[in-house]
Amino acid sequence: MPAPALSATSPVEGLRRRRLGFLEVLAQSVAVLAPTAALVTVPALVVAAGGSLAVPAFAGAALLVVLVAWCVRHAARRMAAVGGVYSYCARGLGPVPGVVCGWALVVAYAALAVSSCTGAALYAVALLAPGHHPAAVALGAVLVAAGAGLVTARGVQLSARLVLALEAVSLTLVLVLLGALVLRGGTPAEGARPTGAVLVDAVPSPGGAALAVLLAVTAFVGFESSSVLGVESRRPLLYVPRAVLWTPAVGGVVLLLGASAQVVLLREAPLEVLLSGAPLDGLVRAEAGGPLPALLDAAAAAAFVACAGGSVTALVRVLFSMGREGVLPRTLGEVRESTGTPVRALLVTLPLVALVPAVALLAGAAPRAVLSGAVTVAAFGSLLAYALVSASAPVLLHRIGELTPAALLGGVVASASCTALLVVAAVAGPWAGGQSLALVFAALMVPGLLRVVWLRRRHPERLARAGVYDEPTRRSVLRAEP
Repeated sequence: MPAPALSATSPVEGLRRRRLGFLEVLAQSVAVLAPTAALVTVPALVVAAGGSLAVPAFAGAALLVVLVAWCVRHAARRMAAVGGVYSYCARGLGPVPGVVCGWALVVAYAALAVSSCTGAALYAVALLAPGHHPAAVALGAVLVAAGAGLVTARGVQLSARLVLALEAVSLTLVLVLLGALVLRGGTPAEGARPTGAVLVDAVPSPGGAALAVLLAVTAFVGFESSSVLGVESRRPLLYVPRAVLWTPAVGGVVLLLGASAQVVLLREAPLEVLLSGAPLDGLVRAEAGGPLPALLDAAAAAAFVACAGGSVTALVRVLFSMGREGVLPRTLGEVRESTGTPVRALLVTLPLVALVPAVALLAGAAPRAVLSGAVTVAAFGSLLAYALVSASAPVLLHRIGELTPAALLGGVVASASCTALLVVAAVAGPWAGGQSLALVFAALMVPGLLRVVWLRRRHPERLARAGVYDEPTRRSVLRAEP
């Protein structure tokens, strides 16, 4: 009989199992992908790099990310994990590549949280007190981080519902604003002043085109984060794969439409609007006026708040998984019984998420530089994780005798493409600051790599446990124990 072989507890015991419905699982991926925040920041960067190929670059990025999502889906249909992509990779490629993937995700989610806190504070300050107030933005970033931590501490169910509501409202506002501006028609620049057409219609070099695709991919970072809710989902082998695949597919359509609208508007706008740090904000202020700029600021702030909450949720669960395995200090695997929240991981995370942007801003860094720099670091971490997990999918399927030619081809193409983009990101000369940010990412990866070396030498048994996932217990199957 199989029942006696079942364990008394799951390796991820303590989390609230089987509580979240599909919309709540989907909300996690939507919040971290943050289509509203992406729409107000990324398209202008892609236009500046890719010129006339900006919209095709978004289409190419969407196709690549959907392919990665399809690869992730293979593992998500077969195991319910807290570590998400990290656990999938560890079970496919083995513990060493798995832990490298996991640490890359830790860096990516932490950087996204930093970027989101900065963005939320920046737009909130612009809404409440227009002007240059770096100290106010720094304080706002700390408050947003504290709020995200408080909501996460109350439980993932509340967090998921809140971030989905915020993202739905903010995305609706931005899409309505874009639609109104397109229907109204752009305002041509006066006299001989150059317009955005100088860049929008420019034919990019091959390097510029590759760079445009890379920047467009940053708009999709975090789509896979619903995979960290495998244990807490009611039907993890159904809901998680759907959320992982639907988020970039539907989000890609939304981002492609939004980017296309901005290309039309920026072509007729003054060149300085395109080159500013917030071209969409400049368009709304120049062509609409009235209460619409305030609505845009409110929508962007809400979207960044939602992204901060989702990023913190994903980050603490990856840390929880690594702590429960012993890959990181075991205290990170402790859970608060009343809420099922990895409270130790949360307490370690929040000070870093709050203090990094605050210190950078008070030291004189421009808020938009902190925002874009953190997003770039997150893109490095995500691309590395995507390359590894895409390569792991065919290996995992081969081990269980379910590999198909399509899965093999998809994994190879997705992994090779992500690797190529990662190399472009690290060496692209035209991208101002790209190389220095690559060094920042490399430095942030060092602690994870050193941990892997230490574990291999001193505690290989801990390293071998990398990639734990939820397992049936006697109580969950038989329901005979009190």
